[in-house]
Order: sequence, then C-alpha cells, then structure tokens
Amino acid sequence: MSKIVNVVRMRCPRCHQGKLFTKQNPYSLKDGLKMPDNCSVCGQDFKIEPGFYIGALWTSFPIVIFLMTLLSVFLLVFIKMPLEWFFVTITIILFSLQPIIIRLGRAIWINIFVDYDQDAENK
Repeated sequence: MSKIVNVVRMRCPRCHQGKLFTKQNPYSLKDGLKMPDNCSVCGQDFKIEPGFYIGALWTSFPIVIFLMTLLSVFLLVFIKMPLEWFFVTITIILFSLQPIIIRLGRAIWINIFVDYDQDAENK
C-alpha cells in the first residue's frame, strides 16, 4: 500500500521523502515535467539511464484507458451526451489531464524499478 501512496504523492521511491518533480504544479509550462537528477534526501539517482522514462508510456497508457472508460460511461450512459459532443468533451478532458497522467506514469515507472529502503535517508 505504501507504494501506491508514494506514487500518488510523487515522492522518491527509495526514501519516500524527496520530491520526484522540481515544481508542484504539473501545469507549469516551463518546468512542469522537470525532475531533479537526484533525490534531495537520500541521493537516489532519478536519471537511471538515458531514455529511462520512455517506459513510462507503458504505465500512463492504462491510466488513460481507465479514465476514458470512466468518462465514457459517465457521459454516454448517465448524462446521455450526443456522440459529437462526447468526442469533443473527452478529448478536451484527456488533453487537459495529460501533464498529471505523464507525472503519474513516471512515478509508477520509477517505483517499479527502485525499492523502498527505510534507512535510505540516513545513508
């Protein structure tokens, strides 16, 4: 359960203290997706290898599918939105959530490969 909480909080997978992103606001146009090279608390390398976060596409894709499914059921079944408006609405919503989805994908991806170490901040 701590991995899930850590992913949502977007903290270092090793110490669960340091921030994965330099800015809190994912919609910051300049630095919204910028990550520090290392954790400020335990020194964990966030740039594990060149192109490491390309694999985060595999973790963000299921998030998009899940959101699209929920939105589709809500908009088509409960709201009974016409298809023309449905496609426009779902496109706008998913594009506007993209910075958050990318961050979540990166947080999940690094948490898959780096294990928690309760003594990490003391090293």
